[in-house]
Amino acid sequence: MDAIMVGVYSLSIVAAVAVLWIAVNRRRGAAPSARLAPVIRAARRRALIAVLFSATVFLAGTLAGIALPGLLGQPFAVAPFIAGAAGLALYGATPPRAVTVREDEPRDAVLVPRSPLSVVPARWATVLVVVTALFVLLVAFCGVTASPDDVGHSRTIRFEAADTASWSSPYPGWFYGVPALLGLLCLSACTLIALRRISSTAAFPQVADAELDQHWRRRSVEVVVKLAVGAVLFSFGGIAVIAGLSMGNAIIDGSTPIVWGVIAVALRIAGIAALVLSVGSVTLAGLTAATIGRATPSGAVPSEVAVR
Repeated sequence: MDAIMVGVYSLSIVAAVAVLWIAVNRRRGAAPSARLAPVIRAARRRALIAVLFSATVFLAGTLAGIALPGLLGQPFAVAPFIAGAAGLALYGATPPRAVTVREDEPRDAVLVPRSPLSVVPARWATVLVVVTALFVLLVAFCGVTASPDDVGHSRTIRFEAADTASWSSPYPGWFYGVPALLGLLCLSACTLIALRRISSTAAFPQVADAELDQHWRRRSVEVVVKLAVGAVLFSFGGIAVIAGLSMGNAIIDGSTPIVWGVIAVALRIAGIAALVLSVGSVTLAGLTAATIGRATPSGAVPSEVAVR
């Protein structure tokens, strides 16, 4: 029943985000030329496949956690990161489609240097850095407040009073935190690989197409970053909710300092909010991927120097 409720809730969030996004992005630009249309379609298809592949790997990781109880839930800690990394690795490994240029056709060389990080919008870069930093802080907090279980795994939280003790498990200590941090490193590497693929792709051969060239790059980068943000938020949310529940269950009424109760409630609220935002971020990644080359390019095009 809980799984059904979570599924219905997630679908409701996806539907709400999709409706909002479509309402805000109703404008459509002029269709690209016949020569550029296959390149744009390939970019759109590559981004969509990355999002769908990530969702598939996440589902597989979740099923593995359910089917292998002996792993004590570790697959749940790494599934969001491995799923995001898998989709972005596939994106980075897929070669882009090039524009067909005749041998006698003049080309315009656009002298605008690009790097994997220079193509990332500032606001999304800030979001990714902030949520990553918060995730690392959460893992560190849970790690230092965890206690070993009967077999020595750091996965319980324990409170003691003068004549009693209370503990609860599972608690996301280092037993879950270390694999999650390794998953975060893997996601970070694959994110850079995907951004490198976008930044290193050859520009369209004519300066007149520079706006469309920047449009598909900007949209593709947004897909990559939104997918990465969604993965980090989902893992943050899951760890925060579990930590808050276990902490609340272990509190000894009248003995444990009240600050622990406040922290437990704050973790549950922050975790639920992060889970909602993660579903929205991944949904936006899919919607953005579906509109590469379809929505009207926005924003000014930087000044460029062309050489014949």
